[in-house]
Amino acid sequence: MKACLGLLTVELHFDHSGSLKERRSIMSSLKSRLRQRFNASVAEADFGDVWQRGGLIVSCAGSNPNIVEQTLRDIAAFIEQDSRVTTISPSIRFYE
Repeated sequence: MKACLGLLTVELHFDHSGSLKERRSIMSSLKSRLRQRFNASVAEADFGDVWQRGGLIVSCAGSNPNIVEQTLRDIAAFIEQDSRVTTISPSIRFYE
């Protein structure tokens, strides 16, 4: 059986964040919503102490690469629709 793993990496800018605490609150909310809606694994990456920047790594696995790719594109679109953040340089990679 073949399996495909897809990774979406996204750099985020928090337009209206005035503190590290506010940024963490937004990130926590966004990660929770992604897990619930898409059943994907989500991890925070990079920019740990910078209050207006953040990064997310989202992984999705499946037997059909087309479905994995579409799911990751849907996740990227979902993140872009969040008015609290601006998406910078989303990237999708695949591993088989």
